Amino acid sequence: MILGIFGAGGLGREVLELATQINQWEEIIFVDDAKEVNTKRENIKLLTFDKMKSSYSTENIELIIAVGEPTTRELVCNKVLQAGYRLATLVHPSIHIPKTTVLEAGVIIAANTIVSCDIHIGLNTFIQNSVSIGHDTIIGKHSVVSAFDAVAGACVIGDRTYIGMSVPIKELISIGSDTVVGMGSVVVRDIPDNVIAMGNPARPMKHKDDSRVFNSSKG
Repeated sequence: MILGIFGAGGLGREVLELATQINQWEEIIFVDDAKEVNTKRENIKLLTFDKMKSSYSTENIELIIAVGEPTTRELVCNKVLQAGYRLATLVHPSIHIPKTTVLEAGVIIAANTIVSCDIHIGLNTFIQNSVSIGHDTIIGKHSVVSAFDAVAGACVIGDRTYIGMSVPIKELISIGSDTVVGMGSVVVRDIPDNVIAMGNPARPMKHKDDSRVFNSSKG
């Protein structure tokens, strides 16, 4: 089986390192439709999505999405699935996933993360390194939980939501869909859909008019 990493920027290189440690694919390639992209990995093949489709059948390649922008993660995910390709699931080899915890297709869980029991992580969500996720937590689709976040028990995080680095989230908290929680914020009360929240305690600062988290997307 071949692994195609969709996204050849910095995040793609991080996912490549994770995939190399998992070490279960015959070959790993990058897939990226950007006109100019530097993988910094001359030994790894780089193909556009159309070229990948003409080179690999749906039976001999699976894809993982290495893009940090939640709305773009969703768009790429839909593109991959509509073309009939499967999403891989990448979990660092050192991480124990309890039998009561569910990971949907396309989930990435990086090193040094703690995943407790009775958790549900949705389609195509990226859990970065050194995250702690407490029991009975639900994390939606196409979301990103950044490094050093601490999610307490029985929390709910919506779809296409981005939690910045080093954010603690109190137990029983709900964070809506299409929301951004700024780096270093402390979440002790619920955060609604479609806002940018920050501070200690975190509170909505403004409506999230733009669907994007980042001003530019370089991986």
